[in-house]
Amino acid sequence: MKAMTLRLDETEYERLRVVAFVEDRAVSDVIREAIHEYVQRKASHDEFRASLERAMQENARLIAELAE
Repeated sequence: MKAMTLRLDETEYERLRVVAFVEDRAVSDVIREAIHEYVQRKASHDEFRASLERAMQENARLIAELAE
């Protein structure tokens, strides 16, 4: 598992802390769930999928050039 720093303003942090408290969960678990849901939602959007496809094609081209 990777560690990272997340900066929240006081209001965001307090809201997050309340959700975690009410659900009897760790704040980090609530954050991980929110990130997972966000990524899943993004992955289903056509615009994101098109951008992902372009990025994959560009990276494949760059990797092929480096391999030459």
